Amino acid sequence: MIITTTAFVDRLEEAETNMLCSRLRAIETIDGNSLGVAIETFGQAYAFSAKRMPGPAFNTVRGLREEEERQIGEIISFYEKKELEPQIQLVPGAAGSKVMQALCRQGFCQTGFHSVLAGRCSRQVEERHERIAIRTLKLEDYRLYGHIYTESFGMPAFFKESVATNNAVLHEERNWTFYLAEVEEEPVGVAALFTSGTIAVLAACAVLARFRTQGVQQALIARRQADAAAAGCTYICGQAGFATTSQRNMERSGLQTIYTKALWQRVS
Repeated sequence: MIITTTAFVDRLEEAETNMLCSRLRAIETIDGNSLGVAIETFGQAYAFSAKRMPGPAFNTVRGLREEEERQIGEIISFYEKKELEPQIQLVPGAAGSKVMQALCRQGFCQTGFHSVLAGRCSRQVEERHERIAIRTLKLEDYRLYGHIYTESFGMPAFFKESVATNNAVLHEERNWTFYLAEVEEEPVGVAALFTSGTIAVLAACAVLARFRTQGVQQALIARRQADAAAAGCTYICGQAGFATTSQRNMERSGLQTIYTKALWQRVS
């Protein structure tokens, strides 16, 4: 069992922020930054943006604290100049009423919640996943990664190549590992792991719809737990929509909810 403290929450947030920094810095190198990646800091807050990848995944503000309340106008201006609308993630114990009131004055409101879970790393991969084979990706596997990822999330087929490229660029990064799950030699799921000091992050996971409820996601979590422990990590964390299948699978794998983020966006 993990006892929640603000210091531990800060460690988890730092690992998640390092992961997004690493991913976007790598994407920034593709074709002379053709996707328009930019990262700015405002005090302790990070403003991430990707002009040609609109949406909250890469256009997001993290690490906003009460001390940055007076910089919120500058942060919003950073995105307005790029004609982007950010999602702002607020963490309990860091952001409070001053930040929330300042966001309200800028036309923002809370639009959702996101659970952050964590558990201790374990080298033991559970035997009940014996039907499922997990292996790390080779460089030539990223087109398959893109196919499984986009099909799993119901994304248009034309995103396959960009998903493949944006992940393949991380293949040689020492903090990243990518995985493929197979059931009876058929590729059915993909996942990623990022390590940041003693914290590992369940960075992504996607399973084809017809293979869900068969333990594939749990098998991918178990493999990443074992690999994180082997890499010297003490804790592993992940994020999921509140009360989703992903959250339940993390809980079945020994992770527990540490805190819930508030997601804020501008209301049109």
